Amino acid sequence: MNYEMVIKDLQAWTDEESFYRDFYCTKRMGGSIASLIENPDIPSEYKGYVLHPETIDPNKTEEDFFNTGRNVSIIKHPRYFPYFEHQHAFFEIIYVLSGHCKEITRDRTVILSEGELCLLAPNIMHGIEVFDDSVVLNILIRQSTFMDIFLNTVRDKSQIALFFLGNLYEKSKIRYLLYHTSGDEVIRNYILDMYTEQILPDDYSDRIICSLLTIFFTQLTRRHGMTVETAGSSKGKTDYSSEMLNYIMEHFSDTSLNDLAEQFHFSVPYCSKLIKEITGVSFSDLLTGIRLQQGENLLTHTQMSIADISEKLGYKNPETFIRAFHRTYQMSPSQYRKSTFVA
Repeated sequence: MNYEMVIKDLQAWTDEESFYRDFYCTKRMGGSIASLIENPDIPSEYKGYVLHPETIDPNKTEEDFFNTGRNVSIIKHPRYFPYFEHQHAFFEIIYVLSGHCKEITRDRTVILSEGELCLLAPNIMHGIEVFDDSVVLNILIRQSTFMDIFLNTVRDKSQIALFFLGNLYEKSKIRYLLYHTSGDEVIRNYILDMYTEQILPDDYSDRIICSLLTIFFTQLTRRHGMTVETAGSSKGKTDYSSEMLNYIMEHFSDTSLNDLAEQFHFSVPYCSKLIKEITGVSFSDLLTGIRLQQGENLLTHTQMSIADISEKLGYKNPETFIRAFHRTYQMSPSQYRKSTFVA
């Protein structure tokens, strides 16, 4: 792949960015914005963003950014887009391809320089400032995709594994991880590979991107795991929290509260209390949540029968799985599979 050509394409100004830049510079210099706003060739949506950024919806869902059947969305952050605070129900990686940007959360402002990236947890109120010719990529990842990656590859004691696990199930969450990857072309190229693969419309693109993402996280841990910066609260976190959750994740199909208590040499009542303190839910609800998330993944990405999925998840009969799935997703497993099917 010609990475320099991809970078050159990303550095080119879009019509949208040019409008935001002209508006920003004209207003800052005290000039008249009337000609820009009155231009009929400019979409009214763009005009609304710059005139009333306070009306931009701060709460974004996966449906706002992901096409059906897609688990990862990689977009260039529009330069000079008006600053606004927002939060969303998916994970985000903010990567500075060139230049720099300002990442602002409620308690801290971080300047990201070229080659650095920030892995942001869901539901964190934040904003991004890019008011020059810097190029910033936003890599958006469904929560279910993180679940799949964690279950299959990143089950270790690295900081990134604890970040995944904590944000999926712990009450006390790490808000973001900051990686100083400046000058690391291996990391850069994985991101560019995912970006270019996304352009392809075939049925294999999303699967290839998810595979690249798995390798990307593994390389990120190998190459920069010792220097990662974290931000978050450790309040209420015990020495056993990650180990206990990891054990449940690995044995969700056949474990019980008694098994967990025996594994960690606790009494059953104390083990039950500890799980509630760590996650905010009972052991039974936690186990059901893990099973259903894995079931959702199997329904979406395999052709396994409902009966086989039920058995793999640890349910004694398919009816129990179907009832539990319906209570959470308001549809049967078969209906869910049909709704996520991409022709």
